[in-house]
Amino acid sequence: MPLTRTLTELTACGLAVALSPLDIALVLLLLLGTAPLLKSSLFSSAWFLTNSAAIAVLVTVGKGLTLSMEKGGIHQVGLDLFAAGALLALGIRELDPKPKGYEDLQNSWITKLAKVSQLPLALMMLVAPATLLLSPDNLFLLAKGAALVQGGQHQPLTEVGLIAYFSLISSSLLLIPIVLLLINRQLVQPWLQAGKGFIEARSSLILGLLSLALAIYLGWSGWSGLGGFTAIS
Repeated sequence: MPLTRTLTELTACGLAVALSPLDIALVLLLLLGTAPLLKSSLFSSAWFLTNSAAIAVLVTVGKGLTLSMEKGGIHQVGLDLFAAGALLALGIRELDPKPKGYEDLQNSWITKLAKVSQLPLALMMLVAPATLLLSPDNLFLLAKGAALVQGGQHQPLTEVGLIAYFSLISSSLLLIPIVLLLINRQLVQPWLQAGKGFIEARSSLILGLLSLALAIYLGWSGWSGLGGFTAIS
């Protein structure tokens, strides 16, 4: 796969990981609390390092098991179609009309998230790996990112650069509010508050639409890969 195509698909995949309502809301809470820059920077750094480590492990394991990740290969097609099915189910669940009492559960989730933002720094840095690796959609996207890095058949140094690029894109929506706060705190802080409120009120809609969009993309990728797939009898 050409490097430009690898970068394009990694960008799309990384942005999908970055659109994590839970982690964006948590960073906004940190920026609105005490020691905002320190806590939010540590959390975002932990998120970046976890992305990098997860992709590196998946690429290493894939090569160690001689898994072929070229487009149309059995492992690539299987990963795309399986991930598409899982994300489709997740999207339908999130967009399904919520039962009576759901608002109380939503408020409970928001309260718990606020408590998480008040944890000691050491525990706070463990929250990022947990939210990243315990999310089914993120796991599939990390596997997809690793497949893109591995399937390009690039030199090891180039692969390291691609992993770092993917991690940076995946962390972009956590880093942008921090940078904006550094530029102009008084102007940005009301926007951070409004953004936090929007995510809290529309988290299911955001996650549902994102999951459906990713399911369509991965389903198309897997289906198009079947065209070059040769079954072995």
